[in-house]
Amino acid sequence: MAMMFSEGIFTADYRDGCVYLGGKKYPAGYFVLQFLNQYYVNDTAARIAVFCDEITYNIRRQLRCGYLNIEEYEKTGRNTLESLKALPWLRPFDTLDVDAMRRQVTELFSGENGERICEYFRSRGKISTFDQNEVGVGTASRRCDMAYIEEMETLLAEVNAILAFFDTLSEDMSNAMKNIRAFISRLDEAERLDEKHLLPIALDVFGSVPFPLTEEYVGLKKNKRSNEATVARRLRFDRYYSFLLTDFFEGLHHGHYPRRCPVCKSYFLMQSARRTIYCSGMSPYEARGKRLTCRAYAAYVHRKELAEGDPVTDIYNRRCSVIRAELSRDTITPEFAAKAKALALEHKQRAQFDHEYAVTQYEKDMEREKLYHDAEH
Repeated sequence: MAMMFSEGIFTADYRDGCVYLGGKKYPAGYFVLQFLNQYYVNDTAARIAVFCDEITYNIRRQLRCGYLNIEEYEKTGRNTLESLKALPWLRPFDTLDVDAMRRQVTELFSGENGERICEYFRSRGKISTFDQNEVGVGTASRRCDMAYIEEMETLLAEVNAILAFFDTLSEDMSNAMKNIRAFISRLDEAERLDEKHLLPIALDVFGSVPFPLTEEYVGLKKNKRSNEATVARRLRFDRYYSFLLTDFFEGLHHGHYPRRCPVCKSYFLMQSARRTIYCSGMSPYEARGKRLTCRAYAAYVHRKELAEGDPVTDIYNRRCSVIRAELSRDTITPEFAAKAKALALEHKQRAQFDHEYAVTQYEKDMEREKLYHDAEH
């Protein structure tokens, strides 16, 4: 078979705030963003959910109890194939070999396999009726074909993995959308948009969500031209919700979190300490016959983001204001003021592109005593 559902639907590697999947590199939090923006497009979620009905649950229950309705079993396979038509519209499922998945589902949920499973249950039932005398003399053991048992248990593991994934997929999407949007709606509660202030909100929204996860450490090259590899975490997921939560919290740890643009209503991924309100994409509006970006349109209608909404710029502006004030009072020389301003600008530019520096060291480096000391040396 092309893939083993029982080993996870897909695999992703995580390192340094990035996720590596399908041979490509993305910032952590990217797939949460894709999920938010693709959820309603072409009724993707609804098309997937409509085929994740109670029959899937019924088949899982039957297999646990040791019997099977073959007609319902085949219908579950057909419903799964219908869900697979819409699944590639949702990232990262577009990275999977969906044709191979369709072939495997068709094979697994055939009437022939349904008959094989029923026969397996009957054979197991017969063996279980042996009394203790027959068990004691080895009659039961001799009746067990271990190769046959392993073959059928592998088949059932694959079937159960597929059923479990699609049985929870609709609920996973619904819960993820509800919780992520709830988190976004509470962003303004945070004093600073960093992990320290955002994590309590995220934990309050998502609560405790234990989920099974297969993890290993692997060597991962920084890029295609690199000769050296560094440690990365390789995770295998058997539920979509597990993947989305991992992507969300990995992103949050590295300063990546989703926001919603009030102009175009699309979601975008924050990756810096700026308190950005608008995305840089194209707005649905025109000004003087010309399409504008959402940020440009907001400025055009006098809703430009203010400096106080950006802690990095705010700290920089306040420090430069103090430098100018001291220069006007002749407490520092023009040469020293120029050095201090240049160093402050250097710190600001670094903070705008280095989230870790922005939330841990930037404000300390911009304190008067340290900035002046560093400018002197």
